[in-house]
Amino acid sequence: MLTNQTDQTWRFEILRGRQGFAALRPRWQALVDHLPRSTYLQQPGWIGGYLDSIAGPDESLHFVVASRGTELGGVLVLKRSAGLQAWLKPEVEMVTGEHMVLADLVGDARDHSLWPAMLDWLAQQRAMRWAVLRLPAVSASSALGQALPEPGAHRCLRTTRTQSAWLDCSQDMAHATQAVSKSFHQNLNRLTRRARTMGTLDYHVVSAPQALEPALEQFLGVESSGWKRECGTAIAMDPALVRFYHRLVHEFGARGACRINLLTLDGTAIAAQFGLVSDRQLNLLKIGYSQEHADIAPGHLVMRHTIEQVCADPALDRLSFVTHPPWAHFWKPQLTPVDSVSLFPPTPVGRATHTLSGWWQAHRAAPQVPGLIRA
Repeated sequence: MLTNQTDQTWRFEILRGRQGFAALRPRWQALVDHLPRSTYLQQPGWIGGYLDSIAGPDESLHFVVASRGTELGGVLVLKRSAGLQAWLKPEVEMVTGEHMVLADLVGDARDHSLWPAMLDWLAQQRAMRWAVLRLPAVSASSALGQALPEPGAHRCLRTTRTQSAWLDCSQDMAHATQAVSKSFHQNLNRLTRRARTMGTLDYHVVSAPQALEPALEQFLGVESSGWKRECGTAIAMDPALVRFYHRLVHEFGARGACRINLLTLDGTAIAAQFGLVSDRQLNLLKIGYSQEHADIAPGHLVMRHTIEQVCADPALDRLSFVTHPPWAHFWKPQLTPVDSVSLFPPTPVGRATHTLSGWWQAHRAAPQVPGLIRA
């Protein structure tokens, strides 16, 4: 798409807020549809779902738009800090959160000119003041992760924040779970037999647009069972989050890219997974299981079914857990680093902020001597 352009010079502009998103969206969708490899993080429906649900009424996003000739070539979505901090130390950052764990640059990962040109332009423009550009959760395998400078680069602080777990499902189930212990497999077989003595055990993959909304209600019911409801962290208890997942069903379901997996016992869901499909990968955004059935480990039972189903699907090669949850170690997944990156412009405020941030990062990382702490 980009190589056919007569004018290969990048041009940039910033669009703001919901109006800017609405104006940009058709071109954004066309760009993603033409990318040889794109992820759900790069879809405009991902940010559209956020704007329609989680984002506050006064929250204004900034869309850094990169074009070559007449065609869109890249988008970086940023939000600004608010209040007094915005004046003392203006920050911009990518949109992330508990339910939007990762973020990425929209663009062709093979074009290595986009990110350096965008960063240079951001450092020179005056329409959006910033002393820190935060990229809080960038997977090393993402388009942005491949474009970022190595740790220790000038005006860049980069640390590995966490990891993203995934399984290779390009072959059969035995290959995907070859590192899983024999005892764990045997325990799952035992728990399956026990579950079947309790009733009819079924596994369902729901992807048809007309069936997704009822499946979402079942998912929300399972996810809010037990301790999550008691602690107030269940999705169903937050109207904004409920709207967010309904928007994802609407945005991605119509494109055949939303899947809700249900494990039912006598027709009642005891475990559920909410996933989005992109780049030959099923990404499990959220998982829930019935606390009442914890003795048969329904979360692991539904996971085994899902791994088997993804391995059998010719359109899929990988199963991503998105994060690296504590229970994932049973499945012996492969891990991709997820970095937190801070970038600083070549301005007096940017240089001062870089120095202070580097000192603070080093101070936090330094080992503490108990005797000195007591002193």
